[in-house]
Amino acid sequence: MKKLIIFCICTLFIFGCKKEISQKKETYLTQGKSFTLTGNLENFYPQKVYLNKIIENSIFAIDSATVLNNKFNFNGFVEYPERFALSFEEYSATVILIIENSSIEIKIDANNIDTPVIKGSELNSKWNEYQLKSKKIFKKIDYLFPQFQKYRLENNAEKLNEIGNQMKSIEQEYIEYSYNFINKNNNSYLAAMILRDQLKNTEIDTLKIINTFKALSENVKKSPDAEIIALILNLH
Repeated sequence: MKKLIIFCICTLFIFGCKKEISQKKETYLTQGKSFTLTGNLENFYPQKVYLNKIIENSIFAIDSATVLNNKFNFNGFVEYPERFALSFEEYSATVILIIENSSIEIKIDANNIDTPVIKGSELNSKWNEYQLKSKKIFKKIDYLFPQFQKYRLENNAEKLNEIGNQMKSIEQEYIEYSYNFINKNNNSYLAAMILRDQLKNTEIDTLKIINTFKALSENVKKSPDAEIIALILNLH
């Protein structure tokens, strides 16, 4: 039910209150609070790029840009920094990035679609730092997986249990790293984004999420990601 409520709220955000959004856009542009997203594509050739709002596990296009000479451009404003998805006409790939009111440049290579190069955005740089460390932690599971398959074929329960415990330990290392990162950056909107992701873990420590949420700065608590955490955990 709560997921349905979240979906409805986000859907209203996209499709409703057009007049209010238009007025806000004029105000933000007048105040110089806007973003430009300039993209450069390599090794693939879509005719259009779409900027998508992310709602739970789905994306909804809110703007589009025509690709000219492998380049595209978006302009607009956001009230708070938030993750968006770029999708491409006739391609199934998507690229996630944080949109904030700044001049952002992104280079997307189809051969390295998961590692776009983003400049002009402090939040994306910080998020990249977090992602690189997270991938380094989870890479340890890549080493264990062949062993897991081997012992499963051999029906070796003792070894499977041992590897299962190692995998849990790696997941716990990632969780602890995430919370340490959030606590060190509790005045960053990125902290709310990463904290929201903790609601997707296999095991959720609700009390830890609540206490970490309370330590976020007041400005960060107003962001969309923080609002969703508060809604799910009844923190208002």
